[in-house]
Amino acid sequence: MHAAVSLLPALVFAAALLAGCDRVAALASGTALASFETRCASLPPGRIDVVYVPKPVSEDYSLGNADLERLAEPTAAHHRTVGLTRAQFGYRSTLELDGLEDPRGRRSCARPRVRVEIASSPMTVFVAREYRGDPCREPLILGHEHRHVAVFEGYGKEIAPTLARDLDEFVGAGVRYAPTMADMRDSLRAELSEHLDGFMARARDELAARHAAVDTEREYEMLARTCGATADLVR
Repeated sequence: MHAAVSLLPALVFAAALLAGCDRVAALASGTALASFETRCASLPPGRIDVVYVPKPVSEDYSLGNADLERLAEPTAAHHRTVGLTRAQFGYRSTLELDGLEDPRGRRSCARPRVRVEIASSPMTVFVAREYRGDPCREPLILGHEHRHVAVFEGYGKEIAPTLARDLDEFVGAGVRYAPTMADMRDSLRAELSEHLDGFMARARDELAARHAAVDTEREYEMLARTCGATADLVR
């Protein structure tokens, strides 16, 4: 049995980092610099929200051993893929700005609001059709694959508050300044893109390690030990 760990690209602007609805107030002409800074300081506080979004899990018995072999990552020649869990792990984020803009002075200020949704794609647990209805092997294969499901789900719930604290420190609570709101939005998007890219790269490595901890040699030999001699080792 084997979990195919496939991560969504950490960030693709069009798909992952979405533009929110910016709320911008125009500064009346002739307003003094001190008034501009005072009004910037009184902007509503920014906000960071990171949530884990559970996704459904389905079971599929339509594929045989050979089909699962083609879907799985390469395995040792003496291993036959009898179960497989497929999912993509990633996120989508939305950036919104509450700000103030002075077109004459080419100055703007804002506090950002960032929302990140962490999720796997809907997960599919495959069991080779040769084992459907097998009273010994089918429940063992399903039990193993659902431990891979638990890795995805548990990690998503675990890193949501961690990422929230990380982004709170990275984005900060202070007022941001730029010549225009468009400049500020583009700059902050680029910063978030790079930061979340690094975070998701670390998540990929951690998920791979946790799935490897499920796929032990003891697990591979479980069918033979529990259900009798078989040429199929658990992947």
